[in-house]
Amino acid sequence: MAYMPFFTIQGKTPRERGADYGSQCRELIHGVLERYITFFNSGHAAVSWDDAREISKKFVPFIKAYSPELLEELEGVAEGSGASFDELLTLNSRSEAMTLVRRAKSDEEELDGCSSVAVLPQATADGHTILAQNWDTYTWQEYGTVILQVMKDDGADMMIVTEAGQLARYGMNQAGLALGVNSLHKTWNTKVFGVPSVFVRRKFLEQDRYVDAVNKIFGAESMLPMYYAAAYGGGDAMGFEKLARGQLVLYPENGLISHSNHIKHPKYGYQVDALGGTLYRDRRILRHLAPKVGSITREDIIEAFKDHFGFPFSVCRHGDERKKELDKISTLGCIVMDTTDKRLWACKGTPCCGQFREYAWDRPAKLAQWNGVVKW
Repeated sequence: MAYMPFFTIQGKTPRERGADYGSQCRELIHGVLERYITFFNSGHAAVSWDDAREISKKFVPFIKAYSPELLEELEGVAEGSGASFDELLTLNSRSEAMTLVRRAKSDEEELDGCSSVAVLPQATADGHTILAQNWDTYTWQEYGTVILQVMKDDGADMMIVTEAGQLARYGMNQAGLALGVNSLHKTWNTKVFGVPSVFVRRKFLEQDRYVDAVNKIFGAESMLPMYYAAAYGGGDAMGFEKLARGQLVLYPENGLISHSNHIKHPKYGYQVDALGGTLYRDRRILRHLAPKVGSITREDIIEAFKDHFGFPFSVCRHGDERKKELDKISTLGCIVMDTTDKRLWACKGTPCCGQFREYAWDRPAKLAQWNGVVKW
C-alpha cells in the first residue's frame, strides 16, 4: 500500500529549514519540476514554462512585503535541492502565472477542484473539531505529494500536505489551527498583483492564534479567487470565499460547513465555470453527514469523501478516460485533521482505494503549550 512520503524539516532559520527540505526532497523536487515543464511546454497551459518563470518574478515584491522570511526559505530550498530559485518560485506561483493569458477552451480540458468539510463539536460524536479535504488536481501530480513536519523552535510545529518544492497546500499545526483550500471560478488578469496562494496558506499555518491566522487570509491581496476553510481546536470553523474585492464569510450551519468550487455566500451566489461537478459535490458530503449531526465520527467523514455520485466527476474524483493523460483530474489524497487532539490522517490517491495513515508529531510534548485555550 502506497503512502504519502513523510519528511521532518528542521533548522533555526527559514533558510536552514528550506535547505533541509530541499536536501531531503531533492530527487522528488526535480521530478516535480520536470513534470511541470512538460505540462507547460506541451500546450496544456496558455503560457510556456519560460514565460511562467518571467511572470513569477513579478510576484517577488508582493511576497517580500507580505512575508520576506518565506522567500528566504524558498532560497534555502533552492540551495538544498540544486534547483534554481526561479524554478521554485514558478512552482509556488504557477496557478497565478497561468491567469495572465487566457487559454482557448478545449474539449480535452478537465476542470479541477477540491471538496472540503468542517465539522464542529456539536456535530461530532466526541465533541472534537475536524477539517477534512479531498485534494483534486491533475493525476500526474500525484508523483510529488508529500507530508512535511516542519519543526520550529519559535512557534508551533506544522504538518503540511503539499507537492515537493512547494511551501504548503493544506495542513495543521500544534496550536490546533487547520487549513483547507478549494479553488473558485477562474479569472483572467491583465497584470500581475498580490501574493500567490501558496504563500498565504503557509503563512496561515505558521500562526498560533486563531485571529492571527484568519488575518493572514484577510491581509493578502491575491490574483486567484479561492476558498479557505479555517478550523480551530477551540471549537470553531469558518469559510472564506476570497475574491478580488474582499472576503465573503461562511459560518457553520448545524455544525457543518461543506464546500466545493462555487461561491456559496447568499449575497454573491453565481457561478461562472462548472468545475467538474462542484454544484453537487458539497451537497453530497452534507447528504452523508447531516443526518448524523451529533454523532459524526472520523470514519463517517472518510466515507463521505468516498462518494461516487456523478462518477468520475464525484467527491472521490477519478480521471475521465475520455481525456488525454496530462488533462486528467483525480483525487490525489484525502486529509482528515482533528484540531482538538491535533491529529492528522491522510491517504495517498483516492480514498475509496487508499489506506489512511496517521502522521504523528516528533515533539508531542510541545502540544501542551496550547492546551489551555478557551473553548467555544
